Amino acid sequence: LKNLRYTFGVAQKFPRRYLEILKNVDAHSDDERIPGSQKYYIKTLPCRSHNANLFMRRVDEEIIKSEQDSGKTSSRRERIIPHEPLKSVGTRVPKGLPIDFYDPSWFNSRSAGQKTITADAFNVAFLPDASQSLRGAQHPDERLGDRKFTDKYWDILIEPYDISHEIPNEEELDETDEETYDDSEVGSSEDESDEEEEVQEVAESNQLCDEDTPMAEAPEADYFNTGSSHFAFENEWAGW
Repeated sequence: LKNLRYTFGVAQKFPRRYLEILKNVDAHSDDERIPGSQKYYIKTLPCRSHNANLFMRRVDEEIIKSEQDSGKTSSRRERIIPHEPLKSVGTRVPKGLPIDFYDPSWFNSRSAGQKTITADAFNVAFLPDASQSLRGAQHPDERLGDRKFTDKYWDILIEPYDISHEIPNEEELDETDEETYDDSEVGSSEDESDEEEEVQEVAESNQLCDEDTPMAEAPEADYFNTGSSHFAFENEWAGW
């Protein structure tokens, strides 16, 4: 079932967010054969949202239409939606999918740690009504890239989910601010101290030069007061 859906999605150039879900084998439910029949009941993943179920149903409907249009005899089992949902048993929970794939009640009942490793809380994949997906008159927002799609719909689709585990509390924010402030102050103080030491060293060096070479100015003055005679210049420069 996973291979059929994913291969169809690639051929039909589904948005990347759809393909990421379809290629995850754990995102697909198993089926249960109806006793005395060649038909199968579609079972439901407990972790999968109603909207995600609607999307999977739309994918299956499009696959059937594609097979009919091509004149192919379908080798797919006939799958029937039971009157009362049948839960899949022993299936693994898919990890890292956009948060709206997961059933809100199921997700909210998990611990903070489980929530963190299970869902991508900051991305969404489906239209608010996924039954409108993959229609002939394509919904314009299905053409949006993943980032723009999330920017448009995240605030709407995130409402039923408890993602408080992803939001830092005030104490953590205060500690972060204090650490940042302390590091800045230390760095600034060290820089200012280094600058003061450099200024002091330069001042002391200049003072020593002034004290040790008081006569250095005299030759310069003699040089400028000397006439054009090269010999006179040499005598005066040598202190003769």
